[in-house]
This record gives sequence, structure tokens and C-alpha cells, in this order.
Amino acid sequence: MWGPFAGLIGGAAAGLASLVFLVVAFRFDTIATSTEYRSRAAQVLVLFLTTTITSALVVAPQDLRLLGGELLIAAVTSGTLVTVLDRAARGAQQTQTRWPAVAGMLFTLAAVMIAGALLVAGIDAGLYAWAAASVAALVFGVDGAWVFLTRAGVAPGTADD
Repeated sequence: MWGPFAGLIGGAAAGLASLVFLVVAFRFDTIATSTEYRSRAAQVLVLFLTTTITSALVVAPQDLRLLGGELLIAAVTSGTLVTVLDRAARGAQQTQTRWPAVAGMLFTLAAVMIAGALLVAGIDAGLYAWAAASVAALVFGVDGAWVFLTRAGVAPGTADD
């Protein structure tokens, strides 16, 4: 039942991850010289790659309890990476914190963790939490990529909002 959805979401996330690399290449002069922008770009990649990897796990034929454990591992690993990258970005922060992006990352990782916990407990509805996390990752990841493309290196308050 979840195979086609997971395939669609995983493919979209993988494609969007490659577009982040293009955005970074397009704005390389600005992003390469800024620890903040490099770290924020890496956070967006973590969102997309977490979605790609968890989609592959959902498609793989396996027991749902095992899938739940894998989702928990993915959430903890991704959460650790996002936290480390956030600390690096804050240490070099030159722009204002974008709270919608922070909320999007937190929601995505929390929903993956909830999905994993529900599946480990034998509650199949955990897949709905994973679906919500995956869609949120795509939405907030695209937002992050758009910010890099249009606002990286632009002083706060001077960009068209």
C-alpha cells in the first residue's frame, strides 16, 4: 500500500537533493565563504537525504517493527547531524534565524521519530506520521533551497520579501 507513495516521495527528495547541489554551485562564491550558509545548505540536504533513505526503507519488504527501529535510528542520526550543523551555523550567524525553517526541521524529525516509535509498538498508523514527515521535509527543504538561491549573501532587510 505504501510502496508507490514511498517511491514517489523518495524520488522527489533525491531529485531535490541534487538541485540543492546545483543551487550551491550557482551561488558558490557566497556559500563557500560562509560557514553559516554551508551549514544551512547541509541541513537541507540532511532533510532530503533522510526522506530518500526512509522512503527506501519503507519500500523494502520487512516487518513493520523492524522498520520502526530503522526509522528511529534515522531520526536520531539526522537529528544529531542537524544539531551539529545548527551549532556551526549559529557560531557564524550573520543573518536572522528563520523560524519557519527551524520549525520545519523539528516537525520532520519529530514525526519520523514518532512514526518509528509507533511502528515498534506494533501500531501500523505510524506510517501516516512518516508520510507527514516526508511531505514536510519536501516543503521545508524547497523553502531552504529557495532562500539559498535568492538571498544568500544579501544583507538582512535589503531583499525583497
